Amino acid sequence: MNTVNIFSPFRIGEHQLKNRLVALPVYTGYAYPDGRVSPELIEHYGQLGRSGVTMVVVANAAVSPDGVTSTHALRVDRDEFTSGLSRLAEAIKKQGALACLQLNHAGRFAKTDRPLLPCPLDSNNLAFNVTALKDFMNFFPLEKRFALTRYFLKQANSWRRPMSPEDRQRIIVSFANAAERAYRAGFDMIELHGANGYLLCQFLSPFTNGIHTDWGGTFHKRIKFPLMVVKEIRQRLPIHFPIGFRLLVREGVPGGIELPEALAFAKILEQEGIAYLSAAAGSYYSIFSPETLKKMASPGYLQKETAQLTVKVNVPVIISGRVIRPSLANEIIQRGVADLIGLGRSLRVDIKWVAKAAAGKNNVKTCINCYGCVKRVILEQGFSCPRWPKLIQQRTDLNHKLISRNTKRLWVIANRTDMQLFTAALPLLLPHGQPKQFPGCPTILFLKSGTRDELMENDRHRFLEWSKKATHCAGLFDEQLRQTVRVVKDSRDAEVLNEIKQGRYGAIFLCRDQRQRWRQRLLYKLRQKVVVLIGSNVHRTKILVPVDFSPATLLVLVFLHKSYMELSGSEITFLHVLDDRERPVGKLWKEFIKIAGFNKELPLELLASTGNVVSDLLKSIEAGNYGTVIMGKRGLSGIKRWLLGSISAGVVRGLRDQTIFLVD
Repeated sequence: MNTVNIFSPFRIGEHQLKNRLVALPVYTGYAYPDGRVSPELIEHYGQLGRSGVTMVVVANAAVSPDGVTSTHALRVDRDEFTSGLSRLAEAIKKQGALACLQLNHAGRFAKTDRPLLPCPLDSNNLAFNVTALKDFMNFFPLEKRFALTRYFLKQANSWRRPMSPEDRQRIIVSFANAAERAYRAGFDMIELHGANGYLLCQFLSPFTNGIHTDWGGTFHKRIKFPLMVVKEIRQRLPIHFPIGFRLLVREGVPGGIELPEALAFAKILEQEGIAYLSAAAGSYYSIFSPETLKKMASPGYLQKETAQLTVKVNVPVIISGRVIRPSLANEIIQRGVADLIGLGRSLRVDIKWVAKAAAGKNNVKTCINCYGCVKRVILEQGFSCPRWPKLIQQRTDLNHKLISRNTKRLWVIANRTDMQLFTAALPLLLPHGQPKQFPGCPTILFLKSGTRDELMENDRHRFLEWSKKATHCAGLFDEQLRQTVRVVKDSRDAEVLNEIKQGRYGAIFLCRDQRQRWRQRLLYKLRQKVVVLIGSNVHRTKILVPVDFSPATLLVLVFLHKSYMELSGSEITFLHVLDDRERPVGKLWKEFIKIAGFNKELPLELLASTGNVVSDLLKSIEAGNYGTVIMGKRGLSGIKRWLLGSISAGVVRGLRDQTIFLVD
C-alpha cells in the first residue's frame, strides 16, 4: 500500500518541502494603485505562510507597466518595488514556508491604452469572442454591464496591432529584470504565468497566435517567445535557483491549447531546466461559458490531464482545480496523479484547511464556486469571500478602500514658511517611527515662480538635507527621498493636481495659509485621497476625531488604527455630537471599533448639540485646545453639498491655526 500522503516531505531543486501542499497564486487586488506592496498584501500572504502549506506563490506581479492586469496589480518592473517585495517575501518565509513570486505580463488583457499581443485579433474568432463577452457579462448585475462592455469593446478595438520586434525584446528583458529583482528581494523561487490567457499563454495558443509569422502559426513558432523568456531568465539567475511554470493544459476555446501540445511544451520546458509545472485550465475567453463552468464546478476536475502531465515529465507537478477536501488531496497523491497539491480558493475560504487535515478532519469549509471573489477583483474591489464572517468581509472592504486612497505621500512646499511648518510638524509627517500604512519615503514638490530666487534655492537645499535625516531616523535606510521642482505657469493648485495625477499620490500634505485660497480649494478638488492641511498650532499631538457613524467615520477609524493611534505623546479624543435621532450610540461605537480592527475599548465623548454641529465642533476644538482634527469627508457632489451642507467644509473654514486631516 502506498503510504505517501499530503504530509510526506518532497524536494524541488535544493529546497526540502515539509509537505505536499502549495498555496496557489490567487489574485487579490490588494496592492497599492502604483503597484507597491501594501500592508494588506503582507498580512494576507503572511497568513497563508502560517497556514501550514510548504510554499506560497504570490500572484501576478507585473514585469512591465504595460502588463498590469488591474489598478491594484503588484508590480516588479522597477527597483523601487524591491524593498516592499523583500518585506513580502520575509513575511512568508518567517512562518516556515517557501516564498515564490509569480511573474506575469497581461498582454491583450492589460490595463493600458496600447495592449501588447502576438498577432492582431483574428476575424475567424470574432463570433466566439462576442459569445464569450456575453457569457462574461451575464455574471454581473445590469448596472455594471454597460461600463464593463464599453471597456472591453474599447480593449478589443485596440487588438489590431501585433508586438513589434522591439516590443518582444523589451518584454523578454523585462521578465529577466523582474526575475533578478525577485531573487534580490529574497524569494526562494519564481513562477512564470503561462495560463489564464495572458501574454505567454497568448503566444502559445493557436486561438490567439494562429496567424503564420516568425512567431506564430506552427507549434514551434508559437513556443519561441516563452522559451526565449525562460532562457533569458536562466542566464541571469544562479544555476540552482528554481523557475516554475504555470502551464495551461486545456484552453476551452475553438482551436486553442489542448493537452497534446501542452504535454509537448512541458517536455521542452523540462529540457530548459524548469523546476516544476503547475497545471491550469481555461482562460478569460472560456471560464465564464456554461460548459466550462459546469466542468470546473466538479472537485478535482483536472485529475485526468494532470496525471498525464505527471507521467510525461520528470519534474514536480502541482495540481489545481477545486481540490477542496483533504481526503481528495490524499487520494490524488497516493494515486500518483500529481506530486503536489495546489490550494487556491479552497485555502482562502478556510485558512485552517491544513490544520484540519493534519488533525485527520475532513470538515473543512469549502468553496461553493459562486465566483463572488472573481467578480470583485474584476470590479477592482479586492478579493473577499462571501463565506468569510461578516466582520472580516467588512474589514476587508474598509482596508481596500484605504488602499485605494494610496498613501504614497506628497509634501507640497510653496515658500519658506511651508518649510518651517513641515519641520515643526514632523510627528504628523512620519508618525510612530514610520507606521506600516505609510511605507516608503515621500516625494517633495517645490512650487516656484519663474524668477530665480537664490535664497529660496539655499533654503530648499537645507530642507532637503533635514528631510533626508528625518526619514533616515524613521528607519527608511533603503529608501530614496525624491524631489520635484515645478515652475508655476497656470495656478498652484493646477500644478499640484497635475503632479498628483502623474505620480499617483494618495496622501497629500500642504500648509495652511489663509491668504492663499488655492490650498483650501485643493481639499475639495481631490477625491479618494487623504489630504492634510498643516497649521501652526503647537499642540499637534492633541487630536480630536469627530464621529458621526457614517461610512466616512469607519474609514477614518481604519486610517487611525493603521497610522496615528500609536503616535508618541499623542492624546486622541473621539467626539460625537448628539442629534435628535434616537439610536444606540454606545452599541454603534462598539461595533465600529470592532469592525475597524481595534482590540481595545476606545472612550467616546458625547456632546449635546445646540442645533449647529459645525459650531459645536469648533467650540469643542477651541475649548479643548486641540491642535489637530482628523475627520472624514463624505465625498458629496457640489450640488449635494449646497443642499445638505458639509460638516467638514464648515470645520475647515472655521479653524484658525489647527492641522486638519480629511479622509475622503
